[in-house]
Amino acid sequence: MNKDRVINISRWILGGLFSFSGIVKCVDPVGTAVFVEKYLAAFSLDVFLPIALPIAIVLSVAEFTLGQLLLDGKPHRITAIATLAIMSLFTIVTLLNATVLPIGDCGCFGDAIRLTPVQTLIKNVVLLPLSALMIVGACRGKFNYLQTAIGVAISLGVCLYSLRYQPIIDFMPFRVGVNLREEILRERQELDSQSATYLVFSNAEGEELLFESDDTECWLREDLEFVESRREVLATEPLPFAEFIVTTREGEDCTIELLESHPDATLLCIYSLESLRGRSLKGVTELLASSRDVVVITSADIYAVSQIVGKEVFSLDAMTLRSFIRSRVGVVELHSGVITRKCDIRDL
Repeated sequence: MNKDRVINISRWILGGLFSFSGIVKCVDPVGTAVFVEKYLAAFSLDVFLPIALPIAIVLSVAEFTLGQLLLDGKPHRITAIATLAIMSLFTIVTLLNATVLPIGDCGCFGDAIRLTPVQTLIKNVVLLPLSALMIVGACRGKFNYLQTAIGVAISLGVCLYSLRYQPIIDFMPFRVGVNLREEILRERQELDSQSATYLVFSNAEGEELLFESDDTECWLREDLEFVESRREVLATEPLPFAEFIVTTREGEDCTIELLESHPDATLLCIYSLESLRGRSLKGVTELLASSRDVVVITSADIYAVSQIVGKEVFSLDAMTLRSFIRSRVGVVELHSGVITRKCDIRDL
């Protein structure tokens, strides 16, 4: 196989992967920003957390545009250098993720495809030499500004549309058409079947000893004092619906009861107090004044939100709420427990 053919194959592989990786990030910029926040926090770069979303958008647009430039033909030297630079950065970051600074899924393909840190590192180690070949096969002619502008326009347009409305393709488990009530019940039953309850006792030295829940002899030992019963989850696979836990003001889990008593509810999801202003606040007021069965869920201060909306408010973990709906003030409509619509409050 001659050199030009090897370079072309490498270019197609890199171009295809960059294009795919970029576009799946563009369809869900908020989800991409979540991964960026994880990396910034892991590397103690908290100062950049407020601009995690702009960083996510720039990264997504750059990846997609580079992919298009690679697929377009023999790469210009600028394209080749940018490709090698990005692949080098990704390889270093994923090496740290797989070794000393683990954060879990890298997010290289957004939420569309989940890879372990080791799988991601292997992928990047394979792709890094291919990106180096782009330097060898690069040309010094006129840079393709038109193709660059088209790539930026397409990817940025997808980003802004998904950011203003909802992701064009929802890769999260809480997508339209899913029976939220049934999925939560199913995963909770699965979680119960993969859990074990232990009895915790302490001895005279203060050491904790664990016993099976059906062990009766531990209760007869005078040298032991009962501490608590402890439930340990044995499941290894993530259960996203089981993590959907709605609580009352007192902190009691009311998820199942809430979904069963409000099967055709409109869930008003409020991520932050700062978002309750302008058109969003007007939309909330109009929704609450309508005849709909509105259930308010928030990850913000439950008391403050309750004062603003003037009714009972329920709480949900912030990360789960962001997975549930990407809007900071959004609406999820249920019909017989099935998610039928998700939208920003401004589009209701």
